[in-house]
Order: sequence, then C-alpha cells, then structure tokens
Amino acid sequence: MTFATPALLLLLPVVALLALSQVVLPRRPADLAIGSAEVLQAANRPTWRVRLRWLPSALRWSAIALAVVAIARPRGGLAVTQMPSEGIDIVIALDVSSSMTVFTGVTPGVTRLLEAQQVVNAFVGTLDGDRVGLVVFRSRARALSPLTHDVTAIQHRVGNMMPELIDDGTAIGLGISEALTLLEDSPARSRVVVLLTDGQNNAGAISPEGAARLAVAFDVRVYTIGFVSGAGFGETPVDAVALQAIAEATGAQYYNAQSQEELVQAYVDISELEQSRVGERRFVAFREYAPWFLLGAIALLLGESALRATWLRRYP
Repeated sequence: MTFATPALLLLLPVVALLALSQVVLPRRPADLAIGSAEVLQAANRPTWRVRLRWLPSALRWSAIALAVVAIARPRGGLAVTQMPSEGIDIVIALDVSSSMTVFTGVTPGVTRLLEAQQVVNAFVGTLDGDRVGLVVFRSRARALSPLTHDVTAIQHRVGNMMPELIDDGTAIGLGISEALTLLEDSPARSRVVVLLTDGQNNAGAISPEGAARLAVAFDVRVYTIGFVSGAGFGETPVDAVALQAIAEATGAQYYNAQSQEELVQAYVDISELEQSRVGERRFVAFREYAPWFLLGAIALLLGESALRATWLRRYP
C-alpha cells in the first residue's frame, strides 16, 4: 500500500500528542455536595462505567487518526506500465579503422577487431527484448543495421563486415552522429550508444564534442570504450580525455579496456546499468482505500456519541 500524499501522515504524531495531553493533564474535578456517607462509600467503589470512562475519548482520537490516514489517500496498485517499447534501444558504434587489425599477441592470428567482434556478438545475445542497431566508422560512418529485435541478423552483420570498403581514418564524431540518426525517432525509455575505438578522432566534419552536444539534445547516453588490446610501441594512444568527456556530458561512463576480458566486463557493466534504468515499474491504476478509512472514522464517532449519550453519559 502506498499514499498519494504521504506528507499528511506527519499529522499523526500531532494527533498522538494531543491525545496524550488529554490523558496527562489533570482535569478540574467537579464540585459535588454529598449529604450521605453511604453515597460517598458507593462512589468510591469503581464500576465498569467508571473503569471505561476513557473509552469515548479513545474512540474520538482514533477516528481523527483514521481521518488523517484517509486524507493521505492510501491506495494499492492495480496496473503497471512502462514507457513505450519496453527495454533499451541501443546502437553499437564500432571503430573498424586499420589500427583495429593489429594482432593482439594473446592468440596467434587474432586481431583487435576480431576480439571486439566476439565480445559484441556475445553482448548482443544478452539483450533479450531490446532493439539493437549497428554502425561502423573509419574516415566515414556507415549504418550496417537499423534498430531491430533480430539478434541473429545483427550478429551476422558484426561477423561479416568489410571495413576496407571505407577509406581509412577514425571519425569518432561521425560514428556518434550516425548512431544518433538511428535513435532519432526511438520511443524507448532508454536510448544508448556504445562506442568502441582504439584511437583518436582524425577525420570527419563533426567533432566528438559536437556529436556529444547532439546526444545531449536527443537525450541519448553515449558509453565510450577505449580498447587497446595488444597495443604496440609507437601506436597512437586512445584519447581517453575526449572519450571520458563525451560519456560524462551524456550521463554515461567511459571504460578503458586493456584486454578482451576487460572489454567483456565493460559491456556487462553497461548492460546492468541500462537494465537498472528500465527495471522500474510504475503503477498507473490504483484501488483507493481512503473511503474505508473514512467509514471507520465515522463508525468510531457514532460509537463515541452513542456511549456519551447513554451508558457512559456524564453529569456536571
């Protein structure tokens, strides 16, 4: 059970203090003229009417407490909803520049791009019910798949990309911009770009900073991953400062992955963060319990009035 206006429940301690003050503070006894000792002795023998003289006041204060609870509007949820297109709309932006073909040295014949493809395919397989799109970028960006629930199709695209068809370079800004294009009309509650690169922006008409501003305007979070598995001497390092700035500006995070295992963990963390965002359920239909509390308060007040008028009637 929840309350529509829970702040009103702060009145309950006030009611309790007022009720307690009535008990603690002594009342001025009435002056009675007693003309017989027998009458005085009879008055000193407590009867049930004397023992229960507190009952009407208790009923009144209980009724007031129930009325306070009623105006706070207690209710129980009946129907649950989430934003349209439950889950996440996520676009994977993958750097496929020539530096991604560097052999990692961990396993013979395995390149940085192959390790990234394996991790991305595994990640896509965990996105149950979420839509996924795919963008690759070198000197230009190219969308290989629009947002789709077809995980198998995305995995096929990831495993069979041909980056050599695009001139070499690293256009991080264009990669983000192309991903935002896929998300532009998305009604999903959580819209995300996960960008992986192993270098610095050196191509494209849109800077990474400008792309980040677009992402903020579109309310899209851009997670950035610097992947340098098997980095060799003299290789251009990842621009961690720029990638971190992009992530922070859009409310996301930057990951520095030095190995395939760290890359796996980065994608796991991203999935958990985004699933926690869409995991909240919101009640949109309620059963109101306030009338029942009001009926209880009225019943208690009627009981108090009946007792004061009959069995527990008091005389001045």
